Amino acid sequence: MYIHPVNRLNYHHLLYFFTVAHEGSVAKASARLGLAQPTVSAQIHALENELGLKLLERSGRGLKVTPAGETVLRYAASIFALGGELMTALDGNADPAPVLSVGVSSSLPPTLAAALLQGILAQNPRPRLTVVEAPPETLAAKLASHALHFVLADSSPTNAAARGLHSRVLLESPLAVFAPAALARKLRKDFPAGLPAVPVLMASAGAVRQEVERWLALRKQPLHPAAEIPHPEPFALAAGAAVFAPALLHKSLRAAHGLLPAGELEGTRWRTFLITVGKSTKLPGLDTVIAAARDLQ
Repeated sequence: MYIHPVNRLNYHHLLYFFTVAHEGSVAKASARLGLAQPTVSAQIHALENELGLKLLERSGRGLKVTPAGETVLRYAASIFALGGELMTALDGNADPAPVLSVGVSSSLPPTLAAALLQGILAQNPRPRLTVVEAPPETLAAKLASHALHFVLADSSPTNAAARGLHSRVLLESPLAVFAPAALARKLRKDFPAGLPAVPVLMASAGAVRQEVERWLALRKQPLHPAAEIPHPEPFALAAGAAVFAPALLHKSLRAAHGLLPAGELEGTRWRTFLITVGKSTKLPGLDTVIAAARDLQ
């Protein structure tokens, strides 16, 4: 028996939920939709009743999407994207470009992510690229649910095989200290003994920080960072400070941020992982990413 989808799902309700989820509040969504706040709230409650699930919950002064809401949000994005493609196709302007969604771990150095992904934008036809930044475990969950095509991360997810995921090492490098030119010259004269005497910006999380802390502990070397920042590289020149980063990024750190290598952290080992569903590498753009990684080594 065929049940018309309208009998199960009201697409206006779905649009209102989609807008509230992205705006973070009913007030902002109402302004964008041109509707009264009580109307939008009522429509979302109606959608939750239709699905029998709670999609939004209070978070401080705003709203956040529940796990069930994340699933609905992901499908809503696909539904509305297909609707846009339908209208384009009916106008005779169908876009043949492939859609590519890539996860990038939030602690992966931005210069590295850019170097790995920039080749995708040079492809013909150019894919419609969406980059999702989040912690590796969050990205692994999205990948397992097929919301992403592949993931680039600085750590391998737990229980990858049990979740149907395949993790392989894409890049491997020791870590190094980078600094503005004058500070780099000073550090090279007495490296690494002189490191505690200079200002250092430390990554607030991620594999680089973990490996630096391991190296410091083995050497029993103290370090008191001047600041902790998710990605300290862009701030180092203005702060006159040193940062830790994978040694293989020496060209991009110099070009993008004016930072020069001051010394390598002997015995350190840092990796970038390529994570896919299964062992398949037949994905749009993946060959380009693998070739870019090969050029960096």
